[in-house]
Amino acid sequence: MISHSNAVDSPDHGQEVSERQGLELFLEDTLLELHQADLIRFDDKEWYWSKPDIAHHTFIYMHKFTGKLMMNGTEHPVNRKSAFLCTPGTALELSSDAGNETELYIISYDLFRAAEKTDERRIYEREQNFPVTGWIQGPYYGIQRIAAQLTAETGQPAHKKKLLMTELLTTLWPQEIQTGTEAHGDANQWLQLTMQYMRDNYMHEIKLEKLAELAGMHPSYYSQLFKSRMHKNPIEYLTHLRMNRAKELLMASDMRIRDVARSVGYRDEFYFSRRFRNHAGYAPTTYAKQVHRNIVSLSYPYTDHLMTLGITPCAAQIQGHLPHIPKSLTLPFHAYEPWEQGRQAFLEVNPDLILTKDNAAAKAMEHIGDVAPIITIPWNQTDMFGHLHTIASIVDRTQAANDWLERHERKAERARKKIRETVGQATVAVCTLTAKGPRMYSTRNFGHVFYRSLELNPPERIQSELAGKPPGVGFNWMSITPGEWDGLEADILLLAVPSLKERESLLQQITADPLWNQYPAVRNGRVHIINWNSWVVYAPYSINIQLDEAVTLLTNKLSFM
Repeated sequence: MISHSNAVDSPDHGQEVSERQGLELFLEDTLLELHQADLIRFDDKEWYWSKPDIAHHTFIYMHKFTGKLMMNGTEHPVNRKSAFLCTPGTALELSSDAGNETELYIISYDLFRAAEKTDERRIYEREQNFPVTGWIQGPYYGIQRIAAQLTAETGQPAHKKKLLMTELLTTLWPQEIQTGTEAHGDANQWLQLTMQYMRDNYMHEIKLEKLAELAGMHPSYYSQLFKSRMHKNPIEYLTHLRMNRAKELLMASDMRIRDVARSVGYRDEFYFSRRFRNHAGYAPTTYAKQVHRNIVSLSYPYTDHLMTLGITPCAAQIQGHLPHIPKSLTLPFHAYEPWEQGRQAFLEVNPDLILTKDNAAAKAMEHIGDVAPIITIPWNQTDMFGHLHTIASIVDRTQAANDWLERHERKAERARKKIRETVGQATVAVCTLTAKGPRMYSTRNFGHVFYRSLELNPPERIQSELAGKPPGVGFNWMSITPGEWDGLEADILLLAVPSLKERESLLQQITADPLWNQYPAVRNGRVHIINWNSWVVYAPYSINIQLDEAVTLLTNKLSFM
């Protein structure tokens, strides 16, 4: 615990964040209407676009774009990634040099503000202004993800478009300027350093003087400045860290209360129990049996799992098809990608529990370890069914998991019967085409439906690699080189690509490529294109949808034609 002559590790009652954000205030009594969302691609050619009098609020995101933007007669050079927002009446010109896989997202929308508001009626007028205009300084990954969904080829329902537009404007809105200007230059350094020290040493006694020394400040000033940044003082931050770690142990292990207490820095288990009850509202002995209603999912497969079990997260990373739409979080899809989501989004939903894959656990602990307990479910140690059972046991939905498994097996058996009648014992290869090169998949991810649900045969080399390994674990995919097909031949080829808009050009390219044209399925015209975004989700709800699509593809004998 933190020790200080004027600081006692007292029960923490939490601190509500009541301050409304600037964007919420601006959008109050305002209607948001998407007018048009276009994705323009061009490669190795010049391109020009001009609007002398923009009629709508317009957002432009330029990816791999080299050229210039002319706004109201003023020229601005553009290089690689840029984002720009302008209001109606702006004169815009965009011209590109020869590009390389350039993507340009142009999204226009209207705002209508309530000019008259009574119990009987409301009258809206067009809102011409927006507080944020001009160049947007990131976060580019989050911006591109939302823009891609808005411009997706498949039609989005109106309410989903509105949610996406609100999320986009939230992403474009500048973060609130922090207080504590005396230490502004080194704010992140001293704050991150001391929080990291608490995360690494919460199981030991931590003195406020030590934290202040690390920050290079007087203890009182450090405590005051810490609270201005984190909305809780260092004592409260540490208490939240320790209690959340204790909750994780109580939910995910069989440790005795005495051992849990010592693991999080309390020598006296009775004192720990009192502190825990004050913090969580339950005694440690009964906490694990409680139903956790506000759950945040930091992983889109686990979002799918929760919804399969009948639980809609209060906020989540979203990908693929979902029966309901929780609040979307801008989170990294891979461990090496930056964390862009602010703490405020998590504080607003007040989670009881946070679920994550192991690849995001470290970043989650760094950014929101004090907000709620974080349960890490390892991704590669088991298959989709193992994930389902694990999550079900955590959220007390084991029976729902068993019911889904029974329904899925009956559905898969009916599908297998249809497939056997149509394609017999055909061999199937499942590939993805990405910037990292072609890959051929096994019984996990893209291959799950074809090899496990439908029990079709993979190519010989894939079969050999799977020998002796548990289903769905141990071997996921292999890189392939077009033309080197020895042991990889198949009667049917499935190709997952990031965008179905590229379907025709991709098929033409493959059929004209002598290396790909040697492949049996290509020669025989038995190739199917599937959408990467729909098939990348390795989780129950999405697997059922993929199963229906696979049956349609294979029984209708769709091919190049």
